[in-house]
Amino acid sequence: MNSEEIRAMVAGRFSDAVTGVPRERRVTVQVAKERLLEVLEFFHGQGLTHVTAITGVDLIGENAFEILYHLYWGRNMVIVRTKIPRDNPVVPTVSPIFPGVVTYERELQGMFGIRVDGIPDPRRILLADDWPEDVYPLRKDYVVK
Repeated sequence: MNSEEIRAMVAGRFSDAVTGVPRERRVTVQVAKERLLEVLEFFHGQGLTHVTAITGVDLIGENAFEILYHLYWGRNMVIVRTKIPRDNPVVPTVSPIFPGVVTYERELQGMFGIRVDGIPDPRRILLADDWPEDVYPLRKDYVVK
């Protein structure tokens, strides 16, 4: 299946999702946080059983964060994007669908301060045990001392 066929299939199932093919073998899907699990369950049902990465982006000018879930479909990358408000940065865990994402979700929590509801292991990862609470080094407003 090529990227244009994937885009058409997603657009047919989720007509309200903004989908595109920014370049060959890459499909992007923009989805509201409320539909994130539904879209990821759809992809899982199509045979995508592994998330290769979860990326956070601080959109400080928009007062929001964007979270990108990277999946591979054959030779195509599918990126599911969702935006959340910076003043209440919460997303649901996707670990019931993709159990291997817990490390990525722990990274979102520790490095961005994005709360992941329902994460099975919320312990800190990557930061020292004595790292100050409410200080997130991947936020754009973080000041290096």
